[in-house]
Amino acid sequence: MTEKTKMKMLVLFAITVLLIAIPLIYLTMSDPPEDTEESLVTVMGTSMSLDELKEMDIVSGTVRFQNRFGNWNEPTEYTGVTLSSLVEDMESTDILVVTATDGYSQRFSYRQIFPSETNSDIQGDIILAYKEGDSSVPDWEDGPMIAVLPEDGEFSNADLNMTKSLVSDFNRQSSAGSLWVRNVNKIELITGAYSDTEIALTLEGITTHHYTLEEIMNMNYYTEEGSRIRSTGRVRGPNTYRGVNMTKLDSNVYSDTEYTLEVEAEDGYTMTYSRGQVEGDIPVYDEDFNELDVDADITMMLAYEQDGENVPEWVDGPRIAFVSEEAHITDGHLWNKMVRYIRVKPLQEDWSVEVIGLETRNIDKQYFESAANCPYHRAEYQDGEDTYAGMTLWELIAAVDGGDPPDGHYMYNTVLADLGYNVVVEAGDGFSTTFTSEQVSRNDTIIVANELNGEPLPESDAPLRLVGEHLSGSQSVRNIVRIDLTDIPDNLPDWSLTLNGTIVRDYDAMVFGSLVGCGVHTEGYTVDGDTYEGIPLWILIAAVDDGETLSHWSLNETLVERGYEVEVIAEDGYSYTFDIADVAFNDTMILASRFNGEPLEENEAPLRLVGEGLSGEQSVRNVVEIRLIGLEL
Repeated sequence: MTEKTKMKMLVLFAITVLLIAIPLIYLTMSDPPEDTEESLVTVMGTSMSLDELKEMDIVSGTVRFQNRFGNWNEPTEYTGVTLSSLVEDMESTDILVVTATDGYSQRFSYRQIFPSETNSDIQGDIILAYKEGDSSVPDWEDGPMIAVLPEDGEFSNADLNMTKSLVSDFNRQSSAGSLWVRNVNKIELITGAYSDTEIALTLEGITTHHYTLEEIMNMNYYTEEGSRIRSTGRVRGPNTYRGVNMTKLDSNVYSDTEYTLEVEAEDGYTMTYSRGQVEGDIPVYDEDFNELDVDADITMMLAYEQDGENVPEWVDGPRIAFVSEEAHITDGHLWNKMVRYIRVKPLQEDWSVEVIGLETRNIDKQYFESAANCPYHRAEYQDGEDTYAGMTLWELIAAVDGGDPPDGHYMYNTVLADLGYNVVVEAGDGFSTTFTSEQVSRNDTIIVANELNGEPLPESDAPLRLVGEHLSGSQSVRNIVRIDLTDIPDNLPDWSLTLNGTIVRDYDAMVFGSLVGCGVHTEGYTVDGDTYEGIPLWILIAAVDDGETLSHWSLNETLVERGYEVEVIAEDGYSYTFDIADVAFNDTMILASRFNGEPLEENEAPLRLVGEGLSGEQSVRNVVEIRLIGLEL
């Protein structure tokens, strides 16, 4: 064989090898097809694939969270399945352990996986996410991942502190972001890991004690009934409570009989009680919320059981409860729940501020602090490096401006504010400043403060001080003792609306105007560029359809399905009758009290039914009554 022939054969061999190798190299370099049937995560010893997860109920949401430095990440969308659906048999004493491929693990308590209604509002679902935005595992390098999906789309460190367990087993939950476990490959339960009784209470006084619930339950207990008025205006109870007499509990850390009691809840809400209140010296009421002139034998207790249900299943406990043999009705704002810290402090001077309007109320220290600590009412003002906190002036005025329904809590009287009056804020030395109702009305920048940098105001300002971004020095009244509504007009509207169902309610012009002004249920109807404003008819029906005594009502859907009629009646006797099926949850059928921001003209006043699609005969004018016909409970 010649050298030339050998060379040709070598070239042909090389070409043949390349022809065979190139497809192999291509196949090697190309991404393999996605295998969604392979094991993705092991749950309770059982392997689960991506396909199996996708067959379950899918949950998705967009959220951002804080890290341990308080910084927020960018909002991110996660899709996956709830951890509760993966561990349905979890018990309250179990710990759920989530482990990543690198060995990192995080522990979750029962209360996080199966949150109470209160915790669910804060935290939402905790899910095993297999998808982030448009990227799904296996392409998503960090997945699968644990994610928390609160309804508001933000999970802060404060939210974590309000929903996490206090037991030391969960100390690794150091920030909201610490729950986001990446590359999860194993989920398992440690059963019976800790006792229900390891929920701690810290009691501070001259000395400090840390109690387990078991230790508290082994103390001499007291069992009695109690009822309370909730902020919605509804009476809750009577319920049977078991717990420890508060005066006996306090004596473990404080021997003096003169003190104030500071009770802090798990979410940081703090309530201060006088010694008299601890001994049961508080007002009691009848079913119509009238204060009773009786010598009620009330006991203040730290309750750990309600109607036979103990903590931790009773998610509101331990809580402060006021009980008696007669199950007297007391103020609900005094019933602090989810108590975690109790501090017995030397006597602090009590105070009250007199608020005068269409009625007069003495707002005491305890009531003001309760309202100012409520997230819905708390207001803050930043003055340089100092932070003042309290509540807005207009919300305090709502206690005396006559806009409250008889079955509800304080509502701001928009009608009276529109008519005009003056607000005089007076200090203890007689100095005062005056605002118009127009300046104050729903103005969140004028704040009545009781705190400075988280502490009670200094003596030079206490008990209350007026602060705000646009207030002059003379308007920043210190040592407030009185707030007086003056120059209230005499020409107050005197009409009323009767709601006639299983119960009868009469709402006057002030109350109806307050309901419209609050904006919660307010709807508008625009025709030819003009706008009517009022309340959907179905919401008013809900106030009298089943005898429910809430100020925020819910329409009884069972009664809607059974069927009844709604008669809208005018002052002259004219009426039109609707089937409830056409009215229920119909936000376009509005009972209006205002037209282009003003009260209705005389030919329509006080109220007119308006809405899309209503005929002339259906648009009843001069409405004075709503009557439910054929309604059977």
